[in-house]
Amino acid sequence: MKILFASSEIHPLIKTGGLADVAGALPVALRQKGLDIQVIMPAYSGMLEKVSAIHQSVNLGNPFGVGDLHLLQATLPDSELPIYLVQCQSLFEREGGPYLDPQGQDFQDNHLRFAAFSWACAFVAQHGHLLGWQPDILHLNDWQTGFAAAYLKSWKLNHIPIVTTVHNLRYNGSFDLASYPETRLSNELLSLHGMEFYGRYSALKAGLVYADAITTVSPTYAAEILTPAFGDGLDGTLAALRHKLSGILNGVDYNEWSPERDGHIAQQYTANNLDGKLKNKLALQRENNLPERADAVVFGVVSRLTEQKGLDLIPEAIIPALEQGAMLVLLGSGDKALELQYLNLQARFPEQVSIRIGYDEAYSHRLQAGVDVLLIPSRFEPCGLTQLYALKYGTLPLVRHTGGLADTVFEDGPEANGFVFYDASTTALGETIQRALHTFADTERWRTLQTTAMNQDHSWDKACDQWLALYRRLRPDA
Repeated sequence: MKILFASSEIHPLIKTGGLADVAGALPVALRQKGLDIQVIMPAYSGMLEKVSAIHQSVNLGNPFGVGDLHLLQATLPDSELPIYLVQCQSLFEREGGPYLDPQGQDFQDNHLRFAAFSWACAFVAQHGHLLGWQPDILHLNDWQTGFAAAYLKSWKLNHIPIVTTVHNLRYNGSFDLASYPETRLSNELLSLHGMEFYGRYSALKAGLVYADAITTVSPTYAAEILTPAFGDGLDGTLAALRHKLSGILNGVDYNEWSPERDGHIAQQYTANNLDGKLKNKLALQRENNLPERADAVVFGVVSRLTEQKGLDLIPEAIIPALEQGAMLVLLGSGDKALELQYLNLQARFPEQVSIRIGYDEAYSHRLQAGVDVLLIPSRFEPCGLTQLYALKYGTLPLVRHTGGLADTVFEDGPEANGFVFYDASTTALGETIQRALHTFADTERWRTLQTTAMNQDHSWDKACDQWLALYRRLRPDA
């Protein structure tokens, strides 16, 4: 079976969040299961230097009047995964990130940039035979690829089945109707049951409405997005489409995230020999100019600093623990007011708090290995990957019960592997932090929780079986 997997970011080429991790790992895992899968993404600045030599280049013309689109075929680094890069200098080769300019603002022509990318995805899905490889299924991810489903719909041709995966419903890719003609899409699609979205048009809604199957990245999130609280204006649409909606929990690439083989950490270790974890803790304290204290509970955060992630709850909730001798190590960036709050906390507790604004992949590994508890107080969390990384490193996640966090972290029962709270409040978070401190004092109980966490299997194998079943249901003939 041949799968075209479309994503706006793929690790290790470019990454702004969990989508890149999934897009870099799931296709590789599915390929190992015997699927003929190829990925496609935009050719942002610097991409060509990161892939293998270009095997083929096809000119797709200039359908949007902004310059020719070229389809470049190469291979993803450190794998045999084939990749199509959609090249258009005027749209993708810019300073800034994949979505934001150097000032942190959305590119004003994002509708056109990702319409062009989606058009190329739809072209390969429909006419891949002209390139020598015709996919059986088109797998779209998030709003940046949603227009592809609209193009296939508007071309009014029989086309291959479409799967749309929602990694975060809040980002729906909606734009002002005045820009709609630039997408070259039919006005027939602008209806309540099509792409129209509260007087705008939405790429993600197109991906949902015109898909043959919709998935989210955890079973709980699939149920949550049917409600007004989590549906972000699309709950009505999703309720009508619930017959094709399911949740498949993300996995982890243990070649990348495992303390047994992690080259970024101070010392590798296993569930059977946790002495190495203590050495990583002391090394992390040393790296951050904190006192090397094995007896201090070190709380960690690796996250975007946003209210969605509940990061506004921590500065107040953590203070009693800091006053009891605990420590906090944070890596992240985002809301400038939140960044300032954390820097002020560091100024107040310089011997116990280390705040690093930004993102550093290698340091995030050292943090996961070195802290005792990872704080993830999200107001909503489609899946979450950091808690899955933490579990493998024997770092106990402290989470709010929502989305994928509810599916993977448990405080009670034989699968107990962390700490859970329910109300998105500083009080509930503070009480749970205190429970973690109390549990840390019980060495035997703490070791049991760590061992349970590290032995749980969140590899891509389990998810791959579910993906194979879904693909086969859509294309039993392939």
